[in-house]
Amino acid sequence: MATIYNTAYEYFTKHVEGREKCLSYFGRTFSGNEVKERIDGVAAFLREKGIKRGDVVAIHLPNTPECIFSIYAINKLGAVSFVTHPMLPVQALKESLTETGAKLLIVMDHLAEEVGIPKIVCDGISYLPAVKRGFAKVVRKGGKAKGIRFPYRAKGDAVSAVGNTEDVALYLPSGGTTGEPKVIRVTNSAFNANADATLTLAKMPLEGHAVLLLLPFFHGFGLSSSLHGAVSGGAEGVIFPYPDYPRAAKCVKRGKGDILLAVPNMYKKLLAQKAFRKGIGNMRLAFSGGDTLSVSLKREYDALSEKAGGESRLYQGYGLAETVSVCVANSRGSDKAGSIGKPVFSEVKILSEEGAELPAGQVGEIAVATPCMMKGYLGQEDFCEKYLRTGDLGYFDQDGFLVFSGRKKRIIVIGGMNVYPLEIERVACEEDFAEGAAAVEYREDGKPKIALFVAEHSPLPEKEKKDRILKRLCGRIIRYAIPSKIVFLPELPLTKVGKTDHAALLSYLGK
Repeated sequence: MATIYNTAYEYFTKHVEGREKCLSYFGRTFSGNEVKERIDGVAAFLREKGIKRGDVVAIHLPNTPECIFSIYAINKLGAVSFVTHPMLPVQALKESLTETGAKLLIVMDHLAEEVGIPKIVCDGISYLPAVKRGFAKVVRKGGKAKGIRFPYRAKGDAVSAVGNTEDVALYLPSGGTTGEPKVIRVTNSAFNANADATLTLAKMPLEGHAVLLLLPFFHGFGLSSSLHGAVSGGAEGVIFPYPDYPRAAKCVKRGKGDILLAVPNMYKKLLAQKAFRKGIGNMRLAFSGGDTLSVSLKREYDALSEKAGGESRLYQGYGLAETVSVCVANSRGSDKAGSIGKPVFSEVKILSEEGAELPAGQVGEIAVATPCMMKGYLGQEDFCEKYLRTGDLGYFDQDGFLVFSGRKKRIIVIGGMNVYPLEIERVACEEDFAEGAAAVEYREDGKPKIALFVAEHSPLPEKEKKDRILKRLCGRIIRYAIPSKIVFLPELPLTKVGKTDHAALLSYLGK
């Protein structure tokens, strides 16, 4: 169990030591011992650079060996890893570094801009197999950013890990329980307990199997369940720097990957690959989280797997950054389409607005108690309540399965990634002509998109106003959160209690 390990570094390295295959990166295999040696080398290097217990180190990388080694090396020193989205605009990155108080930034060497703190730059080439490394050097374009080179050849030492179970190991981004963007403080204990929960859900030994690390590591599901859980649990981790669905499908067809934890949109794209459909019988475990899994998508996956003689079925789960990742899920022998499953390593209640516990069948707010609970939000006091009111709505059915009914908090999910309307609205309102703003979700050809409504009375041409807002947004928020439509209104519609009427706004789109 996780409780015997003080740190995430100890949990991970003790589980992978001695294994012949631990990680795979474009054909290069890292043994468990080599992984530990690399982690220890990076830790020794960071210690020389002055990183100590309690410091924050930001990691602005895609899924790469450098990213993995850095996360555990930082943890070994008792410091905090803040893994950011690698496509975050530079201005937004600078703001997040300031907010978290990061001392160093580990980044790809194409980020030339200064960010206010020292950079450790990675080349994205050195861990490739020799043949591919040579080819990558030939096709590589552009200059390289200045900074401290990542310690590819650093040697580790026998220094013990620093820290205890309740030290903060990670900072994770979140929309909180109200849709307000926040940073979650995750302890070693919670991080490790979530890995244990993942292994409990697997209901099978993972040795001899391979997990496709498609989900990005800035996503709690990808970092805690896929990497920390499945790889620690015995599976070889097949690293994908970006979601390469043709390559992932070929891995499955060739029997090189048979475990996957992903968001519904990833399964949809994989099922569109002929190689995946042909190889689906090789799959052993498939879990979906981060967004609502449609019954039709689950049925399509399950039917194809059954027809191919495969034993995997697509299981839906539920979690949030505040609980690191999964806290409710379906699994083998306990699966019901249309539900998000049963509590795992957690207690769940359905509460009324007043806080009274509701009986089965009645919709209320989902409240969770779990050993995977966050320490609290950055800049705020530690969370000390037993139950966290999640801001999500649901109910227990007659069989004890939890059914997700929607979100009370304002969060838009696109491709399994959270988009925070408040963040879009704040940035838009920095334009001097914007008197108010509201971002809402709408559907186009079944796909979620974002419309931004701006209250204003400016005489400026509409195109100029749109261009100014888009330019500001593109420099501050992630690409998939950029609105597809911008609508200008003399004022935003209000509800009877004086709040923005988001439902009424959809009428302006003909929805």
